[in-house]
Amino acid sequence: MGGEEKMKNILKSNTFYAILSVIAAILIWAYVAYEVRPTHEMWVEDVSVSCINVSKLFDDGSLSIGGDNEGILDGRVTMDVKIKGKRSVMSSVGKKDISCVIDMITVDKAGTYSMKPSVETQYSGVDIIQLRPGNIKFTVENINQRDIDIDLKTTGSLPEGYTMENIETKNLTVKVTGPDSVVDKIEKARIVLDYGALKETDSEKSLKIMFIDGDGKEIDSSLFGKSVEYCKVTFKLYTTKEVSVILAPKYKDEIKKNTSGRTVLLSADTKDTVGADGGVKMKVKLRGTASALEKYIKSETTVYTEPIDVRYIYSEKLFEKIEAAPLSNDVEYVTVPAIDVKAELESEE
Repeated sequence: MGGEEKMKNILKSNTFYAILSVIAAILIWAYVAYEVRPTHEMWVEDVSVSCINVSKLFDDGSLSIGGDNEGILDGRVTMDVKIKGKRSVMSSVGKKDISCVIDMITVDKAGTYSMKPSVETQYSGVDIIQLRPGNIKFTVENINQRDIDIDLKTTGSLPEGYTMENIETKNLTVKVTGPDSVVDKIEKARIVLDYGALKETDSEKSLKIMFIDGDGKEIDSSLFGKSVEYCKVTFKLYTTKEVSVILAPKYKDEIKKNTSGRTVLLSADTKDTVGADGGVKMKVKLRGTASALEKYIKSETTVYTEPIDVRYIYSEKLFEKIEAAPLSNDVEYVTVPAIDVKAELESEE
């Protein structure tokens, strides 16, 4: 009896009738949707557009597609498709079940095109009723090639006490390839060498090439192809340093004997000679690159005069103001030093 009483109470409650109403509404909706109005419309978004009969002129680089739909040839353009059909079928239709194809058979020269895709679905009983957008619009351009001169621009200031010389660029021109509408705007190619970013030991930089239009504005270089992206610039940074050296006489061709076979001794004409080569200490100003000057700065280096020919010296002789020979490895004297050199015959035993 307790169970029957409980059931009677449930049947009399508002909750029971509310649940019953919901179930009835669902049944009525299902009846209307699938029996009274069995068809349904819906949008399928982002359906990929593909192309057929594409001209070989696109493959060989003679033509290209620009504008908003530049990716049409590689499947990067999509559109929305409105379809209509039975609800029982429509619920299974996705964007991969619809094909949008543009026939490019007539697209073989530069111009503006508006093409309506051919749209199909693999499901029978499903109709295509609207496209968004209705047509795919794109622009075809001729591909142009040009050699552009590279202009070097400098900015900033060199490190204090330094000058720059022997500036050379590896590439004098760059070949650009792209649509006429872009390539024709290029006025010049430019690289910028920032003096302020240089280190004292730098001797080269790889600089990104920029492309400038007629108004002096930079052009987006991703819009066209380049034979090179960077241009190598070589240079030498020079500075002046005062260093201590030993200037010693130099034998020509390393010959130290005269034609009689006697050894000729060369030395600076001073009491203060140093070292086995008979040189003299002195302060000199050198001009060169930081790396080349380093060895002269770190230690007292022996340098030599212009070569002296001793083959025909048979008695003591004085050579006045023999200048130092040129230095190598990007170093030179600011003022070339000189010494008096004494030549003596070595004593016979």
